[in-house]
Amino acid sequence: MSGSVGCHGGEEDGVFGIPVMKLAVIGGLGVAAFAFFAHRNAEASQSNPQCAFTVNADVLNVRAGPSTGERIVGRLVQSQPVTAKPLVQNGFRQIAENRWASVDYLVAASGNTC
Repeated sequence: MSGSVGCHGGEEDGVFGIPVMKLAVIGGLGVAAFAFFAHRNAEASQSNPQCAFTVNADVLNVRAGPSTGERIVGRLVQSQPVTAKPLVQNGFRQIAENRWASVDYLVAASGNTC
């Protein structure tokens, strides 16, 4: 067993035997990828308003359409957080497909942009 021990052509060992320079390049690529995707997510959240509300009724009926004449398809309770859609019709806010709640009992949560 002759020869040089620990000699790698001038490159210093980093983690798991990977040369320091290669670790630096890999780390830099990781930071660049993170910044790219974080920026894309920030743009997406600005184009989709945050419609966050809190229920301000003991029990709030959720209806199939924007009218008190529509059938009840669910119920929300006092202080329950609700994420909704920007669409409001006839005094009802759409909270999901075929799910509407009266705006009179939905209080805008902190940070609401809807």
